[in-house]
Amino acid sequence: MSNPPTESASDQYGPADPESVSVPAELSSDGTKLVYLYLRVSGESTLNELNQSLEMKSISLLPILNTLMTKDLVDRDGNSYLPTAA
Repeated sequence: MSNPPTESASDQYGPADPESVSVPAELSSDGTKLVYLYLRVSGESTLNELNQSLEMKSISLLPILNTLMTKDLVDRDGNSYLPTAA
């Protein structure tokens, strides 16, 4: 009988199966939920990609991304935003 695979450090980032993604209870605003879900499914995005894909302005996205980073749900790597392990 084999053991189930364990999550390694390299599995912390990357796209998630859309069917398995849920929104953390501490996220209350629709915009924050939308950005979180988008990043979980896409794996990573730049601010420009978020602007275009979600049709949201940077002035709205930046506070949302800061909130998600403060809650350790998203990390920033250069110009890209990545979801942390769920």
